Amino acid sequence: MTHDELVKRAGRWLRNDLNCGVVLCEMKSLLDEIPDAIGWVNNRSILVECKTSTADFHADLSKPFRHPDSCMALGRWRFYFAQAGIIPHDKLPDGWGLYEVNGRSVRHAAGVQYRNMADIPFESNEIGERLMLISAMRRAQSKESRCPSSNSTPR
Repeated sequence: MTHDELVKRAGRWLRNDLNCGVVLCEMKSLLDEIPDAIGWVNNRSILVECKTSTADFHADLSKPFRHPDSCMALGRWRFYFAQAGIIPHDKLPDGWGLYEVNGRSVRHAAGVQYRNMADIPFESNEIGERLMLISAMRRAQSKESRCPSSNSTPR
């Protein structure tokens, strides 16, 4: 499975399985973190990082956003998506979950499992997340749907 296929699968999982109302894929945040997929449900952000190799997983662990004390990381819930055998279960960071993908099937394999409950594993960079959402809205908004300027005459 390619990285692009995993990212698309993660987006569908967030939207369909976790009922996220908004899902963004591979969008750069204010502090240069580029989550493979991030979605929001019930005012909670869920970050998914997709990995196609063990080396890619180990490289991800060295990013500043993955440091346990980082308050700038995105996602109140954080998960890895990979095929079975890519991510060693005993190397999963505290608070993270691993979901393994096999075709259309996604199953929890290790670590934290998503539950829409009050005990949320992480504090997230809510300002960075909000700015991502505003940027996405700006990009989606067409010129026709924008509010008329104050110089235009009413119809």
